Amino acid sequence: MHLRKFTLSLLILLITALTACTIFQPKGDATLRQITLNLTYIPNVQFAPFYVAIENGFFKDEGLEPVLAYGNEADMVSLLGADKAQFMIASGEQVLMARGQGLPVVDVLDWYKDYPVGVASLKSAGIEKPEDLKGKKIGLPGLYGANYIGFEALANKIGLSSTDYQLQSIGFTQVEALATHQVDAAVIYLANEPVQLKARGYEINVIRVQDYVSLVGNGLLSNEKTIQEEPELVRKVVRALSKGIDWTVANPNEAFAICEKYVENLKSADTNIQKEVLAESIKLWKVSTEKSDNASRWENMQQVLLDLGLMKAPIDLKGAYSDAFLP
Repeated sequence: MHLRKFTLSLLILLITALTACTIFQPKGDATLRQITLNLTYIPNVQFAPFYVAIENGFFKDEGLEPVLAYGNEADMVSLLGADKAQFMIASGEQVLMARGQGLPVVDVLDWYKDYPVGVASLKSAGIEKPEDLKGKKIGLPGLYGANYIGFEALANKIGLSSTDYQLQSIGFTQVEALATHQVDAAVIYLANEPVQLKARGYEINVIRVQDYVSLVGNGLLSNEKTIQEEPELVRKVVRALSKGIDWTVANPNEAFAICEKYVENLKSADTNIQKEVLAESIKLWKVSTEKSDNASRWENMQQVLLDLGLMKAPIDLKGAYSDAFLP
């Protein structure tokens, strides 16, 4: 009876997650294999390499036709781990927490060379280094995800405890919260909120988590079943996306123009701001010729999750990521 209830609950969860996704459906081509690529968040210029790879035919050259789906990161990780999906974008902490719960997800392309989280403040607050956060009220979307984990990793690295600062859940209102002095500092994505604040004329300080501790940022995920049964499919997706990343880095203006087809209202948005968001995003990416010390970054990430109690016990990190499919 308990098994039946669990199976029904899991089915409802998967159906709910799927129906909650926003899907970009291309025109069908019978000669191509259609695959779904799950992108978290919403259509955004940060996903430019996917749009570029589609428009420039990099996926088509591999015999693939992507369907882009957007939705909740945790839901999509569950789908991937249950083999209800084959590919998605997620940050390193999601990989380790999922594997800690028995979900066999694997990072097959280390997309970000830098962890994309930082702490922003108005220059008038005088917060120039992490130690200056002591005694401050710090806003962040909530006690979850990359923002929370990145901040706690930073605080732990410099010896701050949870009693040294006050965390306040403010949703994704960091810009407004700082501008109206609701908080002293806010945990942000490096490519987004600082650009928005500067565009409004605010002078700011930004503390980058990456400057103090090296963690695993966003990457392309698959699962163990897909890797074992269809390694060539994984290789094709990695190859096409890698080309999209490299092309976007080399041609940001052309890539931005391509984004206009996929990101609703981008044409009516402030073009200068959105181009700057793309430019700042590119700074965080790793092109195919760059290498990084993956082992130490994954070890650091696991230790942070263990310290926060988000993982009960360490896992074998060798299964969490693979470089076997890199072009």
